[in-house]
Amino acid sequence: MLSPAIDIIIPVYNAYDDLQRCLDSVLRTTKPHHRIIMIDDCSTDSRIADYFETQRSAADPRLWLLQNDTNLGFVSTVNRGMSLSHNDVVLLNSDTIVTSGWLEKLCHCADSDPHIGTITPFSNNAEICSFPNFCQDNALPQGMNAEDVNCAIEAAALRIYPDIPTGVGFCMFIRRRLLNKIGLFDAVTFRLGYGEENDFCMRALAAGWRNVLCDDTFVQHVGNCSFSTKKKTLAEENMQRLLAKHPDYMQRVMAFIAADPIKPIRQLAQSFLALTGTAGDKPGILHIMHGRSGGTEQHTRSLIHSDGGGCRHYLLVTMDDVWQLKDANSGELLTYQFNRQPDQLWTDFLASLCASFRIHLCHVHHLAGCRPGLLEAMRNLGIPFGFSVHDFFLACPTINLLDTTGIYCGSETDASRCQNCLNAQPDFRGIDIVAWRAVHADFIERAVFVIAPSDLAAEMFRRYFPRNDVRVIQHGVDLTANRSNALTSALLLPKDAYQSIGVLGAIGPVKGARQLERLVARSRERKLPFRWVVVGYMDRQFQPYQSADTLLTVHGQYTPDHMEDLLDHYRINLVVFPSAGPETYCYTLTEAWMAGRPALVPPIGALYERVQTNGAGWIMQDWCDTDAILDDIISILRPENSTDFVHKQAQARAVPVTSVRDMANATEMVYHEVLSRQAVKFAAPLPQTTLYTALQTALGVAAANKHRTLSIGEHWLLRLAHLGLRLRYTLLGRWLYRIIPVRWQQILKKRLLA
Repeated sequence: MLSPAIDIIIPVYNAYDDLQRCLDSVLRTTKPHHRIIMIDDCSTDSRIADYFETQRSAADPRLWLLQNDTNLGFVSTVNRGMSLSHNDVVLLNSDTIVTSGWLEKLCHCADSDPHIGTITPFSNNAEICSFPNFCQDNALPQGMNAEDVNCAIEAAALRIYPDIPTGVGFCMFIRRRLLNKIGLFDAVTFRLGYGEENDFCMRALAAGWRNVLCDDTFVQHVGNCSFSTKKKTLAEENMQRLLAKHPDYMQRVMAFIAADPIKPIRQLAQSFLALTGTAGDKPGILHIMHGRSGGTEQHTRSLIHSDGGGCRHYLLVTMDDVWQLKDANSGELLTYQFNRQPDQLWTDFLASLCASFRIHLCHVHHLAGCRPGLLEAMRNLGIPFGFSVHDFFLACPTINLLDTTGIYCGSETDASRCQNCLNAQPDFRGIDIVAWRAVHADFIERAVFVIAPSDLAAEMFRRYFPRNDVRVIQHGVDLTANRSNALTSALLLPKDAYQSIGVLGAIGPVKGARQLERLVARSRERKLPFRWVVVGYMDRQFQPYQSADTLLTVHGQYTPDHMEDLLDHYRINLVVFPSAGPETYCYTLTEAWMAGRPALVPPIGALYERVQTNGAGWIMQDWCDTDAILDDIISILRPENSTDFVHKQAQARAVPVTSVRDMANATEMVYHEVLSRQAVKFAAPLPQTTLYTALQTALGVAAANKHRTLSIGEHWLLRLAHLGLRLRYTLLGRWLYRIIPVRWQQILKKRLLA
């Protein structure tokens, strides 16, 4: 059954190349019973008249070609077209490219509610209907055309047709009954264009009609070529006229921008965009981890954000029944929050997520966030998974193989000794270590790959889970990041002869927080000329801190690009790692070496292996004895050992560093190797409504569809913006606009959009 006939009105003034592309797209996608009314408003480009003659010769029955006797201006030309019609109309700029099914989808939207008066589709350049970035002129995604974007938007569409405060005139459907009710555009006030559709939509709202977004359609909009040189003047004059007619116009639009209720719709389409075209042909990798920060998170995010480009990467953060999926494949970080239902099987929960985002391989970085659920889900997933060793959680629930004293147990494997150890620790009492390791052994046996960041980590892992194919890929660091010399804040140290000893990172019990406290106390008791500086924070001292005698300074959080400047500022030449348990790699050791600082490390884990291999430091003689560690430091810093110290500094600078790109390339080679011999069986994907709700939940905008009361700050910001816009189109406003720095204007605009 055909939809009712629609009249497409295309006003023309020059812009020859754009017009050709526009009409070609309209003729290609428009069914025979619709009519195309094209009106030349006395174009000065002679090619336009020739083009009209060519089209007349083609004798396409859909085309009605007209020419104004005099230049009427944009609005009167549009009004002429609407007056010649008795049907619903679509106003279409000549600098647009329409896509498959565009008109049928606009009609379907109109049929959904008789109170809909105007309909605007998504576009790359359509203010509040812009995609993917809100209120911006967007280029089409690299390697994609308008049809590709339209396919993604259509695939993601919920067809909820949300209300918008105003339509956008580049492509706007108008119902004939609305035209009969409120009349045509105001050609007296808005003769040449700009603001006429906003005025019309405000009149429509006042008459009880709706302005809506057609959320399953995309039309490309090149820009305002028809009157580009006049746009600025038109904008200034007509906005002032628009506000005079509708004082609440700006408040409505700004409130809509502040709430941005269509953001989940755009974001869902962005995820589908990543599955379109050549990007969608790439394997999808789902990285699974807990929600805690640290080296595991740093490594996982480095993999995801590396610019290798061989895969689509997603991050799944598991927190019991609440899972957050993060998608950055479209350039913007999109977050979905999924809540598992009590009667939902874990396998079904994960499988449906994988199907929705076309995941070919799961890369498990940690089970701690939802261990029972993930273990059950992986058992019958139908999608291959691999595992990275970041600690020893699978072997021992203490995570770092710590005994009852909080010190490394030496990788004990005897089940009875391990059980006694756990029973003596209240946090782990009742855990059956045999069952613990057995269920993880089954998990590891099913894994299609296991990756460790160091040889020693791989060796220790094999003590508990004998696999001969553990691959070693060192963690990478971003070598492209520029060193920043702009320290925003740092504590001051006395200018004296004391030596500053550095401890780097987030220092909790496993990283040696209690040992560090003992080292500071014994340094004080022994009156040693040492000052301890934590470049990072401690579990008991998260904020910047300095003891009264300045023997302990805690800098607080930092970014790696500031590391060398911080070490220089605090006069740190030696870095000490007072770890209680073994590391599998240790990013902060890499940071110290890149800054040319040698390290004193315990004889355990990857710290021991890396220092022994590279010679950029020293191994503690008795790492459990506080005084022995202090004696090691005294020996290292003796003047007679300065030659050795300088040599170790040079060794630190010379240690080879793996880049994030090299790490990612090596890891992606593993992915491709596995997928070349593994079949992937997708389950049924989640419905779009579930994905949409997950975006709303994560964004916290579920209530944005309802009336939202502005905060006091937002209220005054809105009033300031409204006043500024009114002033902008006066002599005073123009003068202020010229003298206010562009950067300040951009900051204010960004704040308003936020």
